Amino acid sequence: MNFIKILIAEDEVLIADYIKEILENNGCKNVFMTHSVSETQEKMKTLQPDVVLMDINLESHFEGIKLSKEKNEETSVIFITGQTDSKMVENALATTPESYLTKPIREVDLLTAIKIIIQKKQKQYVFVKDGYSDIKLKLADIVYIQSDRNYLDIITTNSKFTIRNTLLEFSKVLPSSFKQIHRSIFINSAFLEKISSDEVVVNSFKLPLSRNFRQNL
Repeated sequence: MNFIKILIAEDEVLIADYIKEILENNGCKNVFMTHSVSETQEKMKTLQPDVVLMDINLESHFEGIKLSKEKNEETSVIFITGQTDSKMVENALATTPESYLTKPIREVDLLTAIKIIIQKKQKQYVFVKDGYSDIKLKLADIVYIQSDRNYLDIITTNSKFTIRNTLLEFSKVLPSSFKQIHRSIFINSAFLEKISSDEVVVNSFKLPLSRNFRQNL
């Protein structure tokens, strides 16, 4: 869980500290806290967290529900609340949060909710090494992957990354939308524009098509 950024938006400092301690004790390295609406708004913009643990009643008046509507589309929200008002719950659920936790927060419930989100995100992203950093790549943005012995060139819609890995190993994390067209190339079929006898065009890139892999398309 060390690669995801988690924001705890909770105006009760002791509760926020308690949640942060649980997360850090279970391997979360990037945990941040905010205690007000304005602070949360700013942090959501600058940090772009993967997960926000949002107090529904942040500074009262159900501001947490309003704030959840301002999140980045890739941010997952887990609501936390000490209230059980049915109308409030209905309004919160209408924003389609990933989960909903009631106070007092139980460690097992919190960790389960986080792990479910991680599993979902791992199907949408892949993490690759860029020097000493881990870069999160959205699978839908990868156009193709090409191997050169023990190295891979990953071509995205706006970047290129070279990592040390084998095509066989890397292909294990790829969804079915990725097709092998050559012993050294996988393409994202969402970008496939043209197929000829010996080549394909993906997002304007011309790539060789092997006869042995033509049936994959």
